[in-house]
Amino acid sequence: MLFALTYAVLVPAPAAIPAIVLKLFEWVGLGLLIVTTLGRLWCLSYIAGIKNEVMVTEGPYSVVRNPLYVFNFIGAVAFGLIVANPLLAALLAAGFSVFYPSVIRNEEAVLAQVFGETYARYCDATPRWLPRWSNFHEPESWNINPRLFRGGMLDAMWFLWAYMIWKIFEEFGVLQWIRSI
Repeated sequence: MLFALTYAVLVPAPAAIPAIVLKLFEWVGLGLLIVTTLGRLWCLSYIAGIKNEVMVTEGPYSVVRNPLYVFNFIGAVAFGLIVANPLLAALLAAGFSVFYPSVIRNEEAVLAQVFGETYARYCDATPRWLPRWSNFHEPESWNINPRLFRGGMLDAMWFLWAYMIWKIFEEFGVLQWIRSI
């Protein structure tokens, strides 16, 4: 995210894109950042403190194996849009597409080793990237460790933190000042 913020600060939005379109990008990006943050919090409510101890297959994990990564992808693209820089959105999407598959392969290898056949059946039934909403199920209740959830909330919101930093830079003229150097 530091790369994205640095790029957004140093490289202005393309001049060829009309202001109304850039404003539309910003609004769509803000909506997607809200979806990202709420989605990351939803995932966190299921895995906080038990990620490597229990195989979670409920809630967001019932429709897609990597919901946190799906929401991270949406957030990365959203950040590029919210700073009105579609090239940054495309670069973040491409970077995500290159980097995350190896992360997921490594993670899946560990989960397969830890959970064996149970994990293999889960993989057969649950897609890796594109949610299958017909699979959705959730328990009647779910125990959450409030201390771990509270700590994870700050992490779950880092896309919004980046947006707030951006808006502060924008409002106080920091962007223009840095770009003029």
